[in-house]
Amino acid sequence: MKPILSFFLYIFPFLLFSQNSVIVEYVQISETRYMKSNTKSILYANNDMAKQSHFKPQLNQEYEHGASMNENGEISIIEKPEESDINWFINPNKNEILKSVTKGNIQQIVYDSNLKYDWKITDEVDNIGNYQVIKAMTHFRGRTFIAWFAPSIPIGFGPWKLYGLPGLILRMYDEDKKFTWIVRKININVELPKSDLSPVIQNDATKMTYEEALEISRKQRNEKAKIRNTKLGGRGNSFKTVHHREENLERKYEWEKEN
Repeated sequence: MKPILSFFLYIFPFLLFSQNSVIVEYVQISETRYMKSNTKSILYANNDMAKQSHFKPQLNQEYEHGASMNENGEISIIEKPEESDINWFINPNKNEILKSVTKGNIQQIVYDSNLKYDWKITDEVDNIGNYQVIKAMTHFRGRTFIAWFAPSIPIGFGPWKLYGLPGLILRMYDEDKKFTWIVRKININVELPKSDLSPVIQNDATKMTYEEALEISRKQRNEKAKIRNTKLGGRGNSFKTVHHREENLERKYEWEKEN
């Protein structure tokens, strides 16, 4: 295993972990059937809680925004990611991830609750930089994830939504290798006030559950598809937004009924 690592990984591994707080930069590499992109996120975490700041995805050059046609002649629209101020606040004591999205002066709060992880820690050991890491596995929302965590950094967080291991996750990927997270930079010698890890919620913020937010997104996709097809009326073509559950990071939700 030879992930791309920051110079910081080689400076700090054996220093006394005194602050019990970290700032970590991850890159998420997504390679699905329809899109290849890199997304940066920064994790701010202490022993009890964490904040993640997410940045606009950068598409690979061969997957520009716009229309594409598959081998069957079907035209699909690859939607351009919208720029927004997105922060996640993770509170294991509440078993909840609060997502704050701010566009202009409008704030939307989404609560993703009752997250369930059943980590299996294996006896496989490796090294990332100068850190010894241990392999762990869990199944979450339709995918099996493999995480390599560093017990020498006793912060139980990592990239995306997965947490609860006895050490910081330095590398993670799903079993199909469609989604991979790699540490770019890490700083363990920091102080993070609790206020930096707590959300500020506006009085007029729109609040909803994660299930409600997904339903709103589904309706918006359908509405956009209707508008496109109306504009194309009489031309003999049909556009649709690319959206296949099997290509999603989350493929199944706990509130859905078993088939």
